[in-house]
Amino acid sequence: MLSTSMLGFVIYSGMLIILCVGFSMTYLMEKFPNFAHTSYASIGTIISYTIVRLLGYNPYLSAPISSIVGGLLGIVLYLLIVKPLQEKGRGGIELIFAMFALSIILSAIMSVFSYWVLITYRFRTSGFILVEYDFSIFGYPGIFFVAPLLSVILVVSLHLFLTRTNFGIAIRATAEDPKLAASLGINLFHVHLSSWFITGTMASLAGSLLPLWLPTSLGWSDALLVSVLAGSVVGGLDNIYGAVIGGILVSVAQKMVPSLLVGLLGTWIAGYEHLAPILIIVIVLMVEPRGLIEVLNEEHSRLWKVWRRLSYRRSKLRS
Repeated sequence: MLSTSMLGFVIYSGMLIILCVGFSMTYLMEKFPNFAHTSYASIGTIISYTIVRLLGYNPYLSAPISSIVGGLLGIVLYLLIVKPLQEKGRGGIELIFAMFALSIILSAIMSVFSYWVLITYRFRTSGFILVEYDFSIFGYPGIFFVAPLLSVILVVSLHLFLTRTNFGIAIRATAEDPKLAASLGINLFHVHLSSWFITGTMASLAGSLLPLWLPTSLGWSDALLVSVLAGSVVGGLDNIYGAVIGGILVSVAQKMVPSLLVGLLGTWIAGYEHLAPILIIVIVLMVEPRGLIEVLNEEHSRLWKVWRRLSYRRSKLRS
């Protein structure tokens, strides 16, 4: 049997990858970090909680419903907030504050919903977990298999969509050079609308499944945002594929490293788990501000330059 920390790592990394990819895609398209991104996840959590605890249905039924609601919410946010501000010439700073304010509003709405659930059904929404509603395979919870499989399917599907379809190529062209894309006849409005639907869908889907393993609440998006931001920064904010690497590394730092340190330093170290993403952001920005994905770029990576120097010196010593 795998340890609890390993189970948590596999499940959490699968969901975090989905969130980081969506966050990086928004940054790639709009050139600003969407601080309301994890609020989509909270919406998915609300839907999952409602379907399971209040209506009594299987938690996996909430996944498609949460995806659709999250995608529609993304479209609404783009139409009502992002697009009007961009048309008025507002830059990234104004959009960042707008998304931050929106996340506060959504948190307040979720708090009202939480209070209504408590008064009406006498259910507490603080720290709830839905693991008892999950199925099991060979003694392992179903989400242990669903989370990594779902992340692989979504990442591969997104890759094929962006590289093999005309509309996906149009999205990439718009992200790289909007003016050139518009001159080629690409409908920028449809492209941006679709990207917000995709990112909202992915975030809400992840949020609906996380309660199957992790204790969550209806207002936990702020803590989750730090992890998602760390994963995106590690991989490179404007690199979707780097977000996959970042999500895995942040999951290791949050789920695997603390379990190892507990055995060495004691249980008190577990209380500092949430500091791991912040430390990762600081370290990565100091070493490689454009993200660790730049390590694979032979022209820009400092590590590649050091490696070439070492290789040259070894060849000199051998000769």
